[in-house]
Amino acid sequence: MERAVAVKKLGKLLGKGMGYRVDLKAPTADEREEVTKQLPAVRAAREQAERALDERKRTLLTADPEYQTLLAAYRQARKHADEMFSVVHHYRFTVGTSNGMFFHIRAQGDSWEEVIEKVTK
Repeated sequence: MERAVAVKKLGKLLGKGMGYRVDLKAPTADEREEVTKQLPAVRAAREQAERALDERKRTLLTADPEYQTLLAAYRQARKHADEMFSVVHHYRFTVGTSNGMFFHIRAQGDSWEEVIEKVTK
């Protein structure tokens, strides 16, 4: 089918927002099928290498006291930063709109007046 005919037909099916792209370097169906057959073995090899790497990393880092000290300090700092972030972004009143799946926050504040002022801006 010619591109012009296909685009016209898709435009009728999908409406004004229809768009498309063409990738001339994309693999053929046969090339994709061949790679699909090879993929499980390649994934298994990757997972085995990753497990070996993780085990070696864990062995080395567990025995390193400086790393353990730095890790404990990092965890404490992260916990404190997360707690502070939560306080900064916690408001008494939150208003927004819902599209059935998501609630989109439009304004937050400590009073209704503050929220109404933010929404009207």
